[in-house]
Amino acid sequence: MITMKICVVAYKFGTEQEIGEHLGTYHYFIEKMRRLVKLGHKVYVVAPWLSFWRRGSVDVDGVKVLRYFPPSVNNPKIFPLNRLINLWYRVATQRMIRQLDAKLDLSVIYVWQSRLTGYAVAEIKSRLRAPFLFRQITAWQWHLRRTAAQVYGKRVWYRSFLDPFLEMIFLEKSLQRKYVKGIYAKADRVVFVSEAASKEGLDMGLEPSKIAVIGVGVEADLFRPQNLEKKYDLLFIGRINFAEKGIGYLLQAMPEILNAVPDAKLGIVGGGGESQEMNGLIAQLGIKDHVELLGKKPFTELPKYLNESKVFVMPSVWMEHFGQVTIEAMACGVPVVGTNIGGTPEIVHPSLTLPINGREAHKGIPLPRGEGQEEGECGIIVPAKDSSRLAEAIVKLLQNDRLRERMGSAARKRVQENFIYEVLVNKFLELITSIGT
Repeated sequence: MITMKICVVAYKFGTEQEIGEHLGTYHYFIEKMRRLVKLGHKVYVVAPWLSFWRRGSVDVDGVKVLRYFPPSVNNPKIFPLNRLINLWYRVATQRMIRQLDAKLDLSVIYVWQSRLTGYAVAEIKSRLRAPFLFRQITAWQWHLRRTAAQVYGKRVWYRSFLDPFLEMIFLEKSLQRKYVKGIYAKADRVVFVSEAASKEGLDMGLEPSKIAVIGVGVEADLFRPQNLEKKYDLLFIGRINFAEKGIGYLLQAMPEILNAVPDAKLGIVGGGGESQEMNGLIAQLGIKDHVELLGKKPFTELPKYLNESKVFVMPSVWMEHFGQVTIEAMACGVPVVGTNIGGTPEIVHPSLTLPINGREAHKGIPLPRGEGQEEGECGIIVPAKDSSRLAEAIVKLLQNDRLRERMGSAARKRVQENFIYEVLVNKFLELITSIGT
């Protein structure tokens, strides 16, 4: 085995305790680096301080963290100070990478999902010896399409500004487009987490030859079926957010679900800024006795709640490129009801793929039967923003024990074959080896 020297560039890095034990995607990031070290590779993470006052760890289970100052700033309310700090951050990032690249014979420079960080590396690509990979997870087109009113419309201070001012200063759309263009032009490969995500890259002008698809991993020994009492008929895990996660459509589906399954109970794991709005909708719908709010939980506790549930629901209404909780549920043998947007369809029902031409990824997978839902190997896919179809699919699973068992078994098998660390780390190493060959 050839020992690789892998430089990972991240806008934030640390242990799960430093970053947040409830953030599964960060755990995947950190654990992937640990696995590479265990395989004998050398991993160097170039990352800023965790905050302006806290440096953060410099060694995470053998992963060497090279810290520098300052961290990037995402708060547009301190404009133009945020722009100045981010310029400082860009220059500091570039200096650290160039020093490491000159000192070591790096196998790859791998930037973890920040557009600002990716653009910093793109600017100095011609002066680097190692190939440059960028890992994209979020839906860039969705962010670039949002208006100021959609983002800030519910906030009192919003009325004091004009939309054009907010578009320019707060959303930074022109700057973000510049970052995207620079990254796509200079990166040797862009790593997407799903085929649906890669189609968005094509829509934005990325060369097809630069696309690689590597999903997200899960520990199948932690997330595994357990014989626990089913306390919840359906479970939601995620940020309490209406515009992205679709929690409102799930709650609106509950009265119809209760008509068919009168004792049905929904468990909600997660927190967020719209919890008050969620509580209001629960009261308005009269479903308080059928909803249990469980709050934020460390990812290590999620297997318990998943195994106490009959159906996992992913009601996203935005371009959810992957949705790690989906494969966590599947690893526990729990069937999934998800929407036809983003990566969920190809995870739950692999035969549902989006053609490269003829349709933009953010518009969602067309459901071929025309019946409002598509039954897949591991669950059921329904149209986004349709609480009635969501309710139908959930009821179908709740009323059919054999169907849930069959889908749950298939879900577990699919995760073991495609979404465990051993599979994904090998794909990553193969990708590094393939560049330049």
